[in-house]
Amino acid sequence: MLDGTVLDGHGAVFVYDGSYQGLFTAIFEAVYSRTEPADIVSEDRLQLTFNTRFTDVETDPAKAGRVVSAARKKLGGEAMSRIYRAFLSSGEGRELCIYRYLMLGFRLGRAANSLLTEPYVFRVSALSQNVSRETDKMMGFIRFSVMEGGVQYCRFSPENNIMPLVLNHFAARLSCIPFVMHDTRHKILGIYDTREKYIVSAEGFVPPEKSSDEEYFEGLWKLFYGTVGIKERKNLRLMKQMMPARYFRHMWEM
Repeated sequence: MLDGTVLDGHGAVFVYDGSYQGLFTAIFEAVYSRTEPADIVSEDRLQLTFNTRFTDVETDPAKAGRVVSAARKKLGGEAMSRIYRAFLSSGEGRELCIYRYLMLGFRLGRAANSLLTEPYVFRVSALSQNVSRETDKMMGFIRFSVMEGGVQYCRFSPENNIMPLVLNHFAARLSCIPFVMHDTRHKILGIYDTREKYIVSAEGFVPPEKSSDEEYFEGLWKLFYGTVGIKERKNLRLMKQMMPARYFRHMWEM
C-alpha cells in the first residue's frame, strides 16, 4: 500500500500525540484507511471546528516503523534526517507537508528529493534548514553553570524544538558530566546522567542553586566584561542585528 496511491476519502483531520512515532503512525493509518488527510495535528495544537471529521491516532511503534523503513528505502537516509529536522521545527502545517513529501517519494523514489518546485518538498527542506541553523547556533551559544551537587545546568529558549539534537551533542561532548538542559519556551528538560538521556516535562521543575564557585566566577566574568567594554561604543542596535534579542536574557553580560 505504501506506493503513493491516491486515496479515496477526504477531509479527515488526524490527531496524534505529538511524537515522531505518533506522526508516522498517523501516516500509516491515513494510507491504510485510504483517507486523504485534511490535516495532521498534535493534540496540543488541536482546534475543534464544525463540519470536520477527526480521527484520533494511538501511537503504535510497529506501524510507525513500517512507514519509516519503507520511506528510508525509497528516499534514503539523508532525506529521512531532513524530514526529522522538519518535524522538530515550529513551522505550521509541517506534518501535512511531511505526509505529502512521503507520498511523492513512494511514487518517485529518490528523485522526489530534488523536486523543490513542489511546495511541500521545498517547505520540508526550508524547515529542516531552519532547524539546522538554530541548532548550530545553540551548540555554540549555550552556557552551562555548575550548580550545588556538581550538576551542570543551562537555560535556553529556541524557536524550534531542538532539544533532541542539542542533548545528543552535549552528551557526546560532556560524556562524564551530569547535566540538565532547560528549554523554557517548550517547557521541557533534557537530562543526562552520564549513562542515559531523557527528555521530560519541565512542569513543576525548580532549578537548583548555583554553587559558590559558580557565583564567584560569573561575577569575575561580568567584572571583566564591564572593564574591557567601552561604554560610549556600546551599540545595542547592532548587537540585535548580530544576535536575536531573545538570546540576551540567557547571557550573563546583559
